[in-house]
Amino acid sequence: MKTSIKQTQIINTAKDLFFRYGAKRVSVEEICKTAAVSKVTFYKHFRNKEALIRHIRDEIITDGFAKFDQISALDLPYPEKIDLMTRWRVEFFSQMKNDFLREMLALDEVVEAAKQRYLANITTAQAKGEIRPDLSPEFIWLITENLNAIARDGSWQEVFSDYSAFQTQMRTLFFYGLLVRPGDNTKTSGDQK
Repeated sequence: MKTSIKQTQIINTAKDLFFRYGAKRVSVEEICKTAAVSKVTFYKHFRNKEALIRHIRDEIITDGFAKFDQISALDLPYPEKIDLMTRWRVEFFSQMKNDFLREMLALDEVVEAAKQRYLANITTAQAKGEIRPDLSPEFIWLITENLNAIARDGSWQEVFSDYSAFQTQMRTLFFYGLLVRPGDNTKTSGDQK
């Protein structure tokens, strides 16, 4: 189904507003005014605000999984793939306000789809010898989900001023561990810029 210019205006405007303020705080009237479209035009394309939110959520999920699959398919060592995935994720999520992140991360169907892709990715990496085979993919997912709970409940904000700093340090701790390995170029937390 082809998207019209007006529908694209509505979607792009809503994304911008949702990313900045969270979907709950933005009204259809605000979207229409900012997009320079009438409410009649809005309702021609979307049954209600919830339908627009679902459309944007589905678009974000589809794009995110496509990027995840694209990076997973690269012929690179696993740590480099994780680095690329994390950089993309940090860049992507840094655009969004915390309220919108919490709204998006609370969706059960999104979490289940992400879990299945994550488990498949871990299993593939284990088969290639990139991740220790003595670790259960389900256990790795469990740990990841508990770390993601920090993202969902917002408690990371007690330590970090922005989501990208939180994601970067979470990734470093989870995928590279606590121990310094020979050849690591590490700085103390006071040295961060």
